[in-house]
Amino acid sequence: MNIQKNNSISFKSGLNRSILKEIKNIDVAKAQIDFAKMGVDADFRGSKPICANFVYAANVLSDIAGKYKLPFNFVPPAIRVFKHEELIDKNDKALAFCNIDTKKVLKEEEPFVGTSVFMGEENSNIPLMEFLLLKGKIIGSKKTAHFLSVALHEWFHCIHENLIFKKFGYEGSCPILSERYGKEGAKGLDVISIQTNLPFLPFGKVLQKEVGRYAASSRSMFEVFAELMTRITVEALDKNINVIKNPLDNMPKKLPYFYKRKIEEILNI
Repeated sequence: MNIQKNNSISFKSGLNRSILKEIKNIDVAKAQIDFAKMGVDADFRGSKPICANFVYAANVLSDIAGKYKLPFNFVPPAIRVFKHEELIDKNDKALAFCNIDTKKVLKEEEPFVGTSVFMGEENSNIPLMEFLLLKGKIIGSKKTAHFLSVALHEWFHCIHENLIFKKFGYEGSCPILSERYGKEGAKGLDVISIQTNLPFLPFGKVLQKEVGRYAASSRSMFEVFAELMTRITVEALDKNINVIKNPLDNMPKKLPYFYKRKIEEILNI
């Protein structure tokens, strides 16, 4: 994707001075233009940390797609930064979310294309972001506190949805997704609903240990996929955020075969 990139920085062990300098100097307007050229309607509301998060995530996923022929080259049609008071549900505490289907998500906004990504503005507060990520790892709800983990998690939801729509079609109300994925007898949203609301997830204790409590308690294959793929992706990066190995080589050795096979099915490999 080749959005502005500086290989001299690292997010592997916290945001040090060089990283903070890089974020401070990032050109948000240029990044939004670069995203637009890729078909992504991005509005970071001037947030340099959030912009940097998605710039690096874009480059990482593009590099993996090119080097290892994995289907990571899908891009969300829109990326938005939101304020919690603008959400319809005022009690929603999400740091970020992916909008599976088109709907009115934010007050006084037109419906967005399905598979759009929304990032909470608190991710602009670097100390708060680092604290929340590290807290999640310490208490076991997450397996990574990497700077890119939030953006990658939501982006992997988009990748997952894209692969389902490509295989099963799209039967919703979004005209853009209908044009892209429409087919007779489409059932993509039904498949997503089933995978999002499974009656239970097997091997719960092992899943919690290897992927995290958040995924294990969600009863959602979507959360398992996003959390696991985020973990193995950041583990495939060196300190300069270069991709140095196939993320699938980082698949946890103790992960039950059930999940390994499900991931392979989702990725069509």
